[in-house]
Amino acid sequence: MVIGSIPVKGNVLQLRGLRRKSRWTDKDHVMLHACFQLLVDFIEQEKPQATIDYRHDRRHRMQWCELQALYRYWKLERPRMERAVDRALHTWSARYRHRWEPSLDGKTSRLVVISEDKAAKHRLRILEDRFEKQEDEMLRRLIAIRRHLWC
Repeated sequence: MVIGSIPVKGNVLQLRGLRRKSRWTDKDHVMLHACFQLLVDFIEQEKPQATIDYRHDRRHRMQWCELQALYRYWKLERPRMERAVDRALHTWSARYRHRWEPSLDGKTSRLVVISEDKAAKHRLRILEDRFEKQEDEMLRRLIAIRRHLWC
């Protein structure tokens, strides 16, 4: 699904993996998806292994290993982690009950939790934290090798 596109010097970058949860997508998610979409386009469309001899020396082999590791993360590992977070969210939300109570002045209201599964909430938080840290680390790694995205 294409959510949006970003003009890039006459080209268009289509963000294919970004889910449409609402009309708005936070910029941190757009940035992550844009950077990794550039990597995916580089690997799948430019096919650098056909142009560059990544077996030439140790430095080239390390570059290719890192490119493949990041690509594999984005295409295989991250979707698995995302599904695990989604399952944990579903488990927690299925047991979460709340209601909105009006305040005494009648102008505002507050959320009152009736019941929730604290263990499921804890598992969800752990998975979300691990997922976000992993995303940050992989984005740092991608930025570190950005100068190798050419052929």
